Amino acid sequence: MPAKEATPFSQALDRRVEEGALGTLYEKLPDNQVRCYACAHRCLIKEGLRGICKVRYNRGGTLMVPRGYVGALQCDPIEKKPFFHAVPGTDALTFGMLGCDLHCTYCFARDVRVATNAGMRSFAELWDGASDDPDGDPSRRQPPNGLTATSGDGSQHNVRWVFRHDYEGELVRIWPFPLVPFEVTPDHPVLATEKPGIDRPRFVSAGKLTPRHHVCVPVSGDLDYLAIRETSRRHYRGPVFNLETDGPHTYLANHAVVHNCQNWVTSQALRDPGALSEPMDITPRQLVDIAQRQQASVVATSYNEPLITSEWAVEVFKEARPRGFMTAYISNGNATREVLEYIRPFTDLYKIDLKSFRDKNYRSLGGKLENIVNGIQMVHEMGFWLEIVTLIIPGFNDSDEELGDIAHFLAGLSPSIPWHVTAFHKDYRMQDPDNTTPQTLLRAAAIGEAAGLQYIYAGNLPGRVGRYEDTRCPSCQTALVRRFGYRILEDRLTGRGACHRCGFRIPGIWSQAKISAGRAY
Repeated sequence: MPAKEATPFSQALDRRVEEGALGTLYEKLPDNQVRCYACAHRCLIKEGLRGICKVRYNRGGTLMVPRGYVGALQCDPIEKKPFFHAVPGTDALTFGMLGCDLHCTYCFARDVRVATNAGMRSFAELWDGASDDPDGDPSRRQPPNGLTATSGDGSQHNVRWVFRHDYEGELVRIWPFPLVPFEVTPDHPVLATEKPGIDRPRFVSAGKLTPRHHVCVPVSGDLDYLAIRETSRRHYRGPVFNLETDGPHTYLANHAVVHNCQNWVTSQALRDPGALSEPMDITPRQLVDIAQRQQASVVATSYNEPLITSEWAVEVFKEARPRGFMTAYISNGNATREVLEYIRPFTDLYKIDLKSFRDKNYRSLGGKLENIVNGIQMVHEMGFWLEIVTLIIPGFNDSDEELGDIAHFLAGLSPSIPWHVTAFHKDYRMQDPDNTTPQTLLRAAAIGEAAGLQYIYAGNLPGRVGRYEDTRCPSCQTALVRRFGYRILEDRLTGRGACHRCGFRIPGIWSQAKISAGRAY
């Protein structure tokens, strides 16, 4: 039987499962409960329920985990991962499954009112009037039988669950005149348009709404457009709320059409929503055959959070490494020692996105900074080849103080850890700050150098960050690998691993020699 929480999309995934790594990545507990160790949440999962990732679930006291499919598959330069100290100029075949252990929150403040068949009801009222989850999940409650919510087309649909989550971060206040303002987390989509009657309305993240937008309100089977008079932001710490309904994934919040009821959120498991599609069944051998045909040097797992699908990654890597491929994880770093020990014998490279060095920012994503810091430390001490990426977002993590904290932490582990500081562009699915400028990346790089880091790379702005696209010798400053974006212009390291001028050894993997066991570095 699939998990009780299954949606139609997750039911398709539930047909592609196996038992998890008992004794390593999960343990059985009394009352048919299991404890999962695939990520730092260490979920206690009761029978019939899912972990935070939504793809690992308890079936009769056995933890079922994904296997045998890919949700995304792409062959592209290793520099795009990015790895700059591993076989430059070669390609990586990257596969992804579905699910993530960190989630941007798509929720509303407690006083926002929802249109129901019982009238306009605040989220707080809906929560207080609902019954505790019979399976003991404290984050959700069952509403009274017969409660329906009005969707964006005016139709009524049953409310299955009311959700409440702890949240710390920004709330966006939207005031569509003459409606009452409502507060929502920045990523929650609201149906809006800048040109009523000309452009079709689309769902826009609340953080991107401006007074140029008009929100949509259903009236007599049609849509009315109300201009946004004002938007503002404030820091908030406390509960936020959401719904899961049958039918269309829309409801009315303070009369405005909004998206992302809970079941829609959990189905959007890939980082790139455009890549979400029916999973493609595949075997490890078939996947590695593709890597061979594409003449890749590395087989990597990414797109979703690969830690939560580590059993499948190891199965693929066991096929890939004897055939001469290096292997890589592209991860958020929310790891446990158990999962890293499980993948270590089969994994060469490990890239971690260090999104911030402030706990409040990680808590807004459903994680903890402490867990990411511990993950980075463990990956380094266990001997993976480690590179760190920080996406520099204006107003979020670009202060001198925070960048300095990141740089000093990394330099304290090892000054030879490559640190990639990359530019934010407005097409990322987040709130809408300005694009990161070259000057900001150069400032971050200078902060990293002052902290003692030897290899700092500025990304996403090719040709605009000078020497920070290149690998240089820390001893004599000779350019050893010159780059323009993902393109290699000159490579004087591969096959040598040391500066041709002064002999200084550059840490990394500079040989394309095939490996069959152990490490190539």
